[in-house]
Amino acid sequence: MKSWDITEWGRPLQQRLRDNPQPGPDEVLVRLSHCGVCHSDVHIRDGGFDLGGGNMLKLADRGTKLPLTPGHEPIGVVQAVGANVQGVGLGRQVLVNPWIGCGQCRFCKAGRDNLCNQMRSMGVATPGGFATHLLVPHARYLVDVEGLDPATTAVLACGGVTAYSAVSKFGPLGVDDWVAVLGCGGVGLMALSVLKALGHERVIACDIDDTKLDAARAIGTAATVNLKATPGPAELLRISGGGLSHMVDFVGMPATAQLALPALLKGGQMVVVGLFGGALPVPLPALASREVSLRGSNTGTTAQIRELVQLVREGKLKLPAVQVRPLAQAEQALRDLEAGRVIGRVVLDTSETAA
Repeated sequence: MKSWDITEWGRPLQQRLRDNPQPGPDEVLVRLSHCGVCHSDVHIRDGGFDLGGGNMLKLADRGTKLPLTPGHEPIGVVQAVGANVQGVGLGRQVLVNPWIGCGQCRFCKAGRDNLCNQMRSMGVATPGGFATHLLVPHARYLVDVEGLDPATTAVLACGGVTAYSAVSKFGPLGVDDWVAVLGCGGVGLMALSVLKALGHERVIACDIDDTKLDAARAIGTAATVNLKATPGPAELLRISGGGLSHMVDFVGMPATAQLALPALLKGGQMVVVGLFGGALPVPLPALASREVSLRGSNTGTTAQIRELVQLVREGKLKLPAVQVRPLAQAEQALRDLEAGRVIGRVVLDTSETAA
């Protein structure tokens, strides 16, 4: 098999060749056709995430060892299964949920592996999808996507389920509720598509890049705001007629999160998803007196991925077009993401380099 791996933190990915893995009793070997490229892959290549105040969450300190194959939006066909695996057909196209838990804690037993304290996520702690083959630890992480376009469907494993899980935290939306989506990169655009699929119309797309806002308008949104050119809180209050019910932040930096208090209605909610980094000073009396809630959202569950796939099958969710590049361009894709040169999503075609 071929893969493009992190061999040194902060350095370019390197190609590696090795034997195809063989599945153990409960494992499934997937011959990958595509893998999406996520902005968090940049942070993973560089070794961690900025926590603010000069503090870093270092993957090496969490037990991640090199070399590591990144990539956590893998899709392909089942090539081999272990002796204990049942109900998984060879040659079947599957999307892999990469958010792997311990399988024993209360979260995992509830199907919420993404909250497991012992997560061993593919492409983060264990080998991921920038490769021709992927060994999946259990069939419960497979989602049947037979008949769907693999390149566009791949992004549901992270970008799609992350967006869906985040907006699901809003709860039922009223027809008069205004929602702001902060950051119109790949995941933000997916959130706009999900909100449209769920039938909600009062959505404001926000970014500092007019090209990305053009992409948001193409999906369909009630309004757009360039936060660099316009005083953000005032414009959001003007469009919404007094305040937002919900905001979802796909950037995750102080400048975006600080919009929460001045732009939200009393009882409003900000959901933070992005991992750009930094810390947020919050005036606690204002948080309490206005009953504003600030919460995080971390990827999603296998069940939520299945719900997304069903929305696609029913024609309710239109998946955005993607840029398909060969696996050999994995490092260049990360550089383009880092530099802000990507509109939408890049998906690697791993089939052309299959061993």
